[in-house]
Amino acid sequence: GGGEIIDGMMKVVGIKAKTKDGKITHSQYVRVNLVDCEHPFFGRVWHGVHILDGDSPLLNSSAKEKIREFGGSWPEDWLVEPEKIRRKLDFQSLVITVSGISNISACTVHAYKRYKFQDIIIGFDFAPLVYENEELSKLEVDVGLTHDVREQHKGSGEDLKNVHTPLEASLEARKSLGQQGCSTIFHESTAGSFNS
Repeated sequence: GGGEIIDGMMKVVGIKAKTKDGKITHSQYVRVNLVDCEHPFFGRVWHGVHILDGDSPLLNSSAKEKIREFGGSWPEDWLVEPEKIRRKLDFQSLVITVSGISNISACTVHAYKRYKFQDIIIGFDFAPLVYENEELSKLEVDVGLTHDVREQHKGSGEDLKNVHTPLEASLEARKSLGQQGCSTIFHESTAGSFNS
């Protein structure tokens, strides 16, 4: 052991830009409920899960109404075209915080990550990170897979070959200018996954 977090707490806040006459007037901050926001002894991987349902603050009002009409389920045609799902989302960014008590120092520890709307990939889950090390007969985390995703079983995911994020544009610009640089979208293995 070592390095675990006791009494872990994960919180997610959605940030929405409110507009009037096509201009942004102010930001709205909404609490995003997680299935499990507490973890008694966090030592490996913790996926924050929020259900995009008829009460989710991350969906626009017409999407929530449609889900309620379908008895809490998504209409099947939404699962065929990832772009339909993207158009149902109503937020500009998500702020995830994780806090708890270090079992090594007994100090309160915190982690923070902000995901922009463009960072979200529709139809994918994070790849499994935990594996069994047979030599040592124990479970370990492959942090090299932290950024990897896999397509969900139901529906279809966005075409990753055609996903163009601001990060990719920035890296392309650096290459064209002959500058070296490296950046990542995700930093912690406590990354959130938002499932339907």
